[in-house]
Amino acid sequence: MKELLEEKYNIQILEIEKIKNVYKIKTTSGLKCFKSSKYDLGQFTFIMSAIKHLMDKGFESVIPYENTVDGEGYIAYNDRYGFLSDWVDAREANFKNPIELKMCVETLSKMHLYSREFELENGEKGRDYYGKWVKKFKKRCDELLYFKAIIKDKDVQSEFDSIYLKYFDSHYKQGISSVRDLEESEYFRIMEDHRKTMGFCHHDTANHNFLISPDFNVYMIDFDYCILDSHLHDLASIIIRNLRYGNWDMELMEYIIDIYSNRITLTEEEKYLIYCFMEFPQDFWQVGLQYYVEKQPWEESIFLKRLKKTVEDSRERMEFLKGLKTSLMEV
Repeated sequence: MKELLEEKYNIQILEIEKIKNVYKIKTTSGLKCFKSSKYDLGQFTFIMSAIKHLMDKGFESVIPYENTVDGEGYIAYNDRYGFLSDWVDAREANFKNPIELKMCVETLSKMHLYSREFELENGEKGRDYYGKWVKKFKKRCDELLYFKAIIKDKDVQSEFDSIYLKYFDSHYKQGISSVRDLEESEYFRIMEDHRKTMGFCHHDTANHNFLISPDFNVYMIDFDYCILDSHLHDLASIIIRNLRYGNWDMELMEYIIDIYSNRITLTEEEKYLIYCFMEFPQDFWQVGLQYYVEKQPWEESIFLKRLKKTVEDSRERMEFLKGLKTSLMEV
């Protein structure tokens, strides 16, 4: 890697340190960051095109990548692709801090505005998720039934199986309800309107993907999962990340929406779509997928911890969603 980076970027490397999924590189011209991707060239090109679009539009909260001596935006390395950028002195955002949460939501709304008018190179469709929530949620409901069939087919059930089966019906009904509510809403019409903006989503609005520098600049990183979809997808996701696991607070949700709406206004119909997105039992489905299909190489205790955390949160979550739907229907 050292020889390749020195050759491709005309730099002199003094030290390389791996930190999480990136490399911190000390060079004679300062600290650099090398980020490699697990995706094939087609998907990687989509990711790079999204970052380049934000750079070209002047979005200051994305870290620009550097071109190679050949003018390329990335290099191939060990059957992967990666790019080089400056290393930013920053820390992960803390969503529990309302000021930092405000900064991140503001940055997210800016990113959505700057993402508009995105054009894919060579006419490729890329990761187009516009109008596909219903299809996606229907597929996941079928997968939930598949998880249940696996449990029922076992001669001896594990503790995980027993807990998953106990809470299955209530979560499955919520998944079906999410699909029905979307189908009966203005979802498809609204998505056609949103598609015209040709904006994209970051698709991983976790706090660790928002970095805050000592001078309080916010940077969004890791666009590996970015997709073409309505900005409502990211907004609903960051709301869920802040409310789940014991924080189901209407005022907190309104706080996030009010901040976001300063730049991108939301109609009542769009707020209802956020409710429909939140209604699908994502965490329950995901831990089932990890356990029964992906068979992640984790200890049984890890799976149990994740599942128990999800089901312990389910009662408060369902009560919140019920109240949210009532308030939206009254408007």
